[in-house]
Amino acid sequence: MSTAHKIAPDSPQFSLFDDLPGKEGRIVRTAVHSGRRFVTIDPRSIFIGTTRLEDHIKQAGQTSVFIVADLLDSQDFQAFEARYAATGRAPYSPRLMLGLILYGIMQGIHSLRDLQRLARMDLGCMWVAGGISPAHGIIGRFIVLHAESLTKDFFESLTAQILKATGSRSNRLAGDGTVIEAACSHYNLLKADALKERADAARRHLDANRADDCAKHEVQSLTECERIFEQRVQARKRSGRKTDTLALSAVEPEAIVQRQKRSRGTAPSYKPSVLANENRIVTAMALHPSSETKVIGAMLDQSARVTGSQPEELLLDAGYFDDSVIAATLERDVSLFCPEGQEPGVSKKSKVFHKSEFLYDAAEDTYRCPAGHTMLLLKVSGGTEKKRAFRSYGTSACGNCAVRSQCTKGAKRKIERHPEDEQRDALRQVMQQRQVRSLFSQRQAMVEPVFSHLRGRQNLNRFRRRGLRAVKREFALHVIAYNLARAVALLKRISPLFAALFGPLNAAIRLLCRHMSQLHAAIPAISTYRLISLGMRF
Repeated sequence: MSTAHKIAPDSPQFSLFDDLPGKEGRIVRTAVHSGRRFVTIDPRSIFIGTTRLEDHIKQAGQTSVFIVADLLDSQDFQAFEARYAATGRAPYSPRLMLGLILYGIMQGIHSLRDLQRLARMDLGCMWVAGGISPAHGIIGRFIVLHAESLTKDFFESLTAQILKATGSRSNRLAGDGTVIEAACSHYNLLKADALKERADAARRHLDANRADDCAKHEVQSLTECERIFEQRVQARKRSGRKTDTLALSAVEPEAIVQRQKRSRGTAPSYKPSVLANENRIVTAMALHPSSETKVIGAMLDQSARVTGSQPEELLLDAGYFDDSVIAATLERDVSLFCPEGQEPGVSKKSKVFHKSEFLYDAAEDTYRCPAGHTMLLLKVSGGTEKKRAFRSYGTSACGNCAVRSQCTKGAKRKIERHPEDEQRDALRQVMQQRQVRSLFSQRQAMVEPVFSHLRGRQNLNRFRRRGLRAVKREFALHVIAYNLARAVALLKRISPLFAALFGPLNAAIRLLCRHMSQLHAAIPAISTYRLISLGMRF
């Protein structure tokens, strides 16, 4: 009688002399279009002890990772694969690398070393990223290599898929922006004299040490700082603002020193902006050093590429009451709903009535002031290179006016009307309608939670990369991860409904497949039926 121990066929134990489960899942795949080879792993071959990772995640109820993986699997990665050399060691599959990066950002992790650790420790990350464990340097090089795709094509493609999967409409969009601090200290800012002194000292050091590569790099960096500083000085002079307070950071010169929204102080920072639909899915994003209004046209165009058409309505807060925004929406036939920044009444800044309190009569070509006096046309001025064309209006009734102290500090109050004021007046009239005000009240709930999620859940309270290009890349990754999180939240709401509708039917199909081998052989896909677009698994 043999004393060898035999394992029962249905035993969950594995022989000590057999290969560990899951080894067969790691393969080197050849891309169909490019012919390049990539390391890819089937997460269904990964085991946790004697339990498949897929079953372990289902038992834990963490089905969000299935939705994320299905959405990423639906994307075309040809553009990513084409950037790799055809020879040499096979790199990790771009699909798995993106799964690791985006899943980590969804958890509030964006340090490369923390992502490296996450790949080895988190079971959900193992499913989304196929169990790969790249070093932090490989992750960083991947992000830099594919910066162009991440900030445009991949974002647009994945967002379009998320809109389709969730059934979200984008006829009405809301926009907003914020200020996020740059990766530099606000204690080491340089003004004009300090910047010139440091640059001169660096040049003298380079003259004495021509072979010093570090000195060459510092001179180049400070020369670029001087160029950027001069551009900002000229811009301030053109707008009539003071230049003596202008400063920048030598290590992050592209960032603008501006007031922070969450504190009273100022710091070098950038202004990211988004457009979101009624389900709070971001359909367009942009990042500018200092302006939220200059990017509206580009964001509308990006949203049109994602959704297939321009939105019918755009809701923006008072900070966007700007001529460039009005022109961008008119050019694209988008209905703009945006209140004026100045509330009716006396201006808090100048202590006098704001221009919006003076009503223009187009038929008579006159203004009516807050006191009821008629203001006649006094002067017509043509435009020059430095000043816009305008028409000036005034009245002789200011001397005996009872509210003169609230209207002007001079002898008379004059109103200048510019060509774009006609569009501004039309927008003011639109915003006075009750239905429009009711519709505009939806803006806050549509878009402001986006930045709340980015700050609170994804820890985007400060950029970790330096330079405008790197910051744009970092913000794009955060927005893509945010959209994935929104897709998970929305699809989890839809799943119970579809489970109730299709669950009994699916159970009947499984029963038939179990007892009818011929039917199972003919239609094997039915036994594993799932709605990928809804992120569901039955």
